[in-house]
Amino acid sequence: MISGRRLPPFFKLTLVVLCAYILWTFNHPHQRSTRSLGRYVRSADFFSKDESDEYRKRGMAPQSSGFHKVADECSSAATNVVFLKTHKTGSSTMSNIMLRFADTHNLTVALPLKDHWELGGYPAYIDKRLIDPTLPKYNIIGHHFRFNIANLREIMPESTRYITIIRSPVDNVESVFGFFQDQLPFIDWLEGVEANTALRLNMFYDNPSKYYNKDTDWYFRAKNHMFFDIGYDVSIDDKSYIDSKIAEMDDTFTLVLLTDFFDESLVMMKRLLCWEWEDVIYIKFKMRVDDAKTEVKEELAKKILNWNRADAKLYDFFNKTFWKKVENYGREQMANDLEMFKQKQKEAEDLCIDSYQPFKKKPWILGAKLRKKPSPFCRNLAASETVYGERLRDKMYSSIPGIKRNDAEAQNELFKKVAEGALRST
Repeated sequence: MISGRRLPPFFKLTLVVLCAYILWTFNHPHQRSTRSLGRYVRSADFFSKDESDEYRKRGMAPQSSGFHKVADECSSAATNVVFLKTHKTGSSTMSNIMLRFADTHNLTVALPLKDHWELGGYPAYIDKRLIDPTLPKYNIIGHHFRFNIANLREIMPESTRYITIIRSPVDNVESVFGFFQDQLPFIDWLEGVEANTALRLNMFYDNPSKYYNKDTDWYFRAKNHMFFDIGYDVSIDDKSYIDSKIAEMDDTFTLVLLTDFFDESLVMMKRLLCWEWEDVIYIKFKMRVDDAKTEVKEELAKKILNWNRADAKLYDFFNKTFWKKVENYGREQMANDLEMFKQKQKEAEDLCIDSYQPFKKKPWILGAKLRKKPSPFCRNLAASETVYGERLRDKMYSSIPGIKRNDAEAQNELFKKVAEGALRST
């Protein structure tokens, strides 16, 4: 039984405030729901108003435009998937996986123009005018392109899952310097220097600002190359800008695979896309011979991480989030699935691969040589994105009613204009 004594003023005030708050929350459901959006702040929240305005003036407004990734759960195989193929991350293997899945499930694929490696006018942001064939929507993307979610939403269904792959920045830089040693910007900046990866790495990273010049074509290969492919400005070292873009990525990509834990990444991808083991089996593409690899010592590694600050933060963040996903999946379950996956991998390699042979034009790169009279499965497994792309191009033109081939000459002229316009700093 409640006492008849009067309540102290403090308790009366507390009750009034509590009642007012309850009434307010029922009348403001939007504000209530925004508190459960997740632990990472959305991109715009990292900027002050002045910073946001400045970035927008410079063409660097957040890409997402309110986009939020599809929920991780799936009940059937995801058939709308974009894979962003970043450079020198083992992504050629992933391209084969994507194109093979599209082939076996009779899906449409956004392909580069004939005789082009990159899609959509790379290094410009992906441009739907430079995709073949011309279709209202596509199911699968699996080539090199420069990411832009607004442009992709014009050609991909709302249910699309976005994935990409990144690599330890030190290993990525070493691979970039080795693979592009005979191309820009390195043949310009390091002209006359022996094409020795170790020598060039040490020369460049002794004083990168001495060489780095945004007026040189393909300058972005020398700083935060992964960050560039994902669609961001590689030259901004500002912490708030980098953090905002990483948060934006986290709200866009269903999964960021790690080259350094490739098989574990594929096991996780299989789960998140509800695919089968046969969909993610692979053979290795474009392996460098051991003699072509350069050991990066600790002092040089520190210089690389400092110069490639955005890529370093990018990798650190998604390395941590990946292992959180593994924890949620269950480490024992991951270990069991990984063992099964490796067994299936070995069976496929024993069935299909005779040996690994050097490429004619790049003898420091090895490619798979199939056994005699390979099965269709083995031929598909070993097909590069170029070969597989042409096969899928012919398949789509012969099977999709009403599509016509574009004017190749006009498209190539447009590609040249768009791509060359993005080679240098604007």
